[in-house]
Amino acid sequence: MTLKLIASDLDATFLRADKTFNEPLFQQVLDIMAEKDMQFVVATGNHMQKVLAYFKNFAGQYQTIANNGAEVMLNGRVQNEKSVSPSALETIVRIAEGYHDHIFVGLAFTGQSQTFMLKSQAAIADTFKLASAYFQDIHLIDTLAEIDAPILKVSTVISDVEDQFMREVKQVLGNQVHVTTSGYGAVDIVNPEVNKANALTFIADSLDVLPEEIMAFGDGLNDLEMLEYVGHPVAMKNSDTELFKHDFDVTEDDNDHDGVLKKILSVIA
Repeated sequence: MTLKLIASDLDATFLRADKTFNEPLFQQVLDIMAEKDMQFVVATGNHMQKVLAYFKNFAGQYQTIANNGAEVMLNGRVQNEKSVSPSALETIVRIAEGYHDHIFVGLAFTGQSQTFMLKSQAAIADTFKLASAYFQDIHLIDTLAEIDAPILKVSTVISDVEDQFMREVKQVLGNQVHVTTSGYGAVDIVNPEVNKANALTFIADSLDVLPEEIMAFGDGLNDLEMLEYVGHPVAMKNSDTELFKHDFDVTEDDNDHDGVLKKILSVIA
C-alpha cells in the first residue's frame, strides 16, 4: 500500500471522550510518517483555534481542515476559506426560532478568529456556558448586522428533532448551503461547496497526491464524503451505524483505545 496522506476526524475518532489523545504514540506515528515522506491531516468540524490548542505540542507536523472544510491550513498558512452568505444567515435564524424548545445549544456563527452569538440564542438554557467550553472569544450581539467578518460555519445542537431541522434548512435554502451532522444532535451549516472531501482534495492537489494514496478515518456522517473520496477509507469501530453500510475498513479499537493510531502503525510500521 502506497500512502502519502493520512487524514483523521477528531471527535469520537482521533480524540478520546475526554478530548485527549495518546501524545507519545502520536509523535511516534508522526516520526515514522516523516521518514516515509507522508503527511498527517486533521479533518474536523472544530474551529481552527481549537485544533491549534489540541495540537500545540505538534506545531508544524500536520496539515489542518477545520470547520468541516470551510477552512484549510496548509504549510502554516490559512487558505481556501469559504463562507456562508449573509442572506442565508438570516434565514437560518428564522428557521431555528421555530425549534426554540428543542435547542440545546443555540446558534453559533464561527469566523476565522472569533465566534458570534445572538443574545436571544445565548439566553436559551445553558447555551452560553456550553458554547464557551467549545468556542473561544464569543461575541454576544443583538442583530446579525453586527457581524463584521465572514462566517465559515453556523452550528447548533438540537435535541430529538435535528433531522427535521436539517430537512427544513435544506428545503428552504436549497443549494445556498450544505447541511451536515457529526451526530448527537450537532448540526453544522456551511457554504454549499464545503465538505471535508473538497478540502482534502485541495490539499492533495496542492501536494500532488492522488486519492488512492490517501487513507482517512471518520465516525460520522460529516466524514462520509471524505471517506468516499480516498482510496483507503476507515470507519471507527464506534461509528454511526450508517457508515457500516459502506464498504469501508473498520478499526479494531475505538477512539478511547487509540484506534486511529494503532491502525496507522499496523499499516506503516
